[in-house]
Amino acid sequence: MKPGAMGFIPRTRAAMEAADLGLSLLQVHWRPVARVWGLQLGFLLALLLPFLYQTPLWIFVALWWLKPWLDRGVLFVLSRAVFGQPASVWDFLGAWRSVHRRGLVAGLLWRRLSPMRSYVLPVSQLEGLRGAGYRRRARVLTRKGGGTGFLLTCSGWAFTLLTAVGFIALLQAMMPAGSRVQVWDGFNNPGLGFQWFLLGVGLLALTLTEPLFVAGGFGLYLNRRTHLEGWDLELAFRRLAARLATPLALALLLAWALPLAAQAPIPEPVAQAPAPEASEAAPQATPQSDPPSVPQPAPRPAEGPLRPDDEAHRRAQRILEQDPAFKHTKEVRTLSYEPTGREPRWLRSLLDYFFAKEEPAQPAKPLNLDFLKRMWDLLALAGKVVLVGGLLAFVLWLVYRFRHRLGLPLVEAKAWEAPEAVAGLDIRPESLPPDVPEAARNLFLRGEARAALALLYRGALAELVHRRAMEIPASATEGDCLRAAEGHLEEGPASAFHLLTATWQRLAYKNEAPTRDAFEDLCDAWPAAFGGRP
Repeated sequence: MKPGAMGFIPRTRAAMEAADLGLSLLQVHWRPVARVWGLQLGFLLALLLPFLYQTPLWIFVALWWLKPWLDRGVLFVLSRAVFGQPASVWDFLGAWRSVHRRGLVAGLLWRRLSPMRSYVLPVSQLEGLRGAGYRRRARVLTRKGGGTGFLLTCSGWAFTLLTAVGFIALLQAMMPAGSRVQVWDGFNNPGLGFQWFLLGVGLLALTLTEPLFVAGGFGLYLNRRTHLEGWDLELAFRRLAARLATPLALALLLAWALPLAAQAPIPEPVAQAPAPEASEAAPQATPQSDPPSVPQPAPRPAEGPLRPDDEAHRRAQRILEQDPAFKHTKEVRTLSYEPTGREPRWLRSLLDYFFAKEEPAQPAKPLNLDFLKRMWDLLALAGKVVLVGGLLAFVLWLVYRFRHRLGLPLVEAKAWEAPEAVAGLDIRPESLPPDVPEAARNLFLRGEARAALALLYRGALAELVHRRAMEIPASATEGDCLRAAEGHLEEGPASAFHLLTATWQRLAYKNEAPTRDAFEDLCDAWPAAFGGRP
């Protein structure tokens, strides 16, 4: 990845700010995301409708479980848009195999309910890792920002549910007063039409919330990669070079501005008016007078309602008749419908249904709780499956854990296969010259500093991977190689590899070649640290 080609400013951010970065990317590129999402959703509906058209709720359940497949389209568009690459529907169809080649089966099975699903999705889809490499990479990424990834998943579930419930409540609130349409009553006896309505509401909620969930996780992933690999180094180096490019002009500007500032007249302070003096004597308090007599309350009437011949009743009646405040009327307008006889029959039937005209009196029906009973049976069945599956998995784990005590044959671990290239650099031993430092010196003397330093770095990686059997995956970055070497090498070789890596990063990202003396020091230290002829 080239930091200079990114569509955002690579810098380390807080976890919440990183999630907001992903939402900003979605806000900019929402059109291609919507096209790819519509293509995937239409494809799934075309597959499911011929088989489940009589049970629409099962269509929604299937779509909900297949969300990891839908998320891959959103991530494809955002990942390509970040680096300025086209991300149309045709590009998605052209990259169909690469998008779904790694991690799709795991995402739909044992990783389906992972709380870090959107955070670690790029590890399998973009980096192509699986197995142990995937697990190591996921642990490194979630070491920071994992709590925000978990909160993002919980927020996605809550927002999806609130969107669906809010839409149903809004639709019910828009119904006219007295209408027969009561959406909430449909849950008592969900017919086929109400199930199709719920399917539409569920699709709307998923379409509005799921891309936000994926975009937030992708923002966390970009921020973690920036923190681990220093994507912000190149931009920082460029800004530093721009500041240092004009030191003379800045000095001349300061030299010209300081004399002018010294000759500028200093404004005199404005004298403030003296504060008015307080009055010499405060007004004297008047002597206390006798408190006024408190009127005695009128005797209360006898308890109970007033009789028509009571004086209080006659007085209240006169007030209600004579006071204009009690003669105020208020006009209240409501939406109603009166048939004229000239409208079509179908329109009149529809309006009569919505405005409850000529509604026949029907006895109240008892609540049908069969739907809730079926839901409870389904939850109980799911709980039984999870419980039995968990117990079975625990028993299998115990057998595997103590297999040597049970006399079971041990399964030999798969031998480590060294990659032929790491981070795009060929590290095969046959691709290197017999004397790596001498060949690097010759390249440096011919002015090929990048090729010379790359040769030293490739030779060091070949020594670590092929001769010392250090497990460095093909997708490892410079930082990953450095951390792996520090845990296996002694102090001297580890220091030499750290210096070589830092010099290579300065040349690769800042285009700053080392001096001849510094390069000679690297060549002199290379044989003792990584082997070869001195």
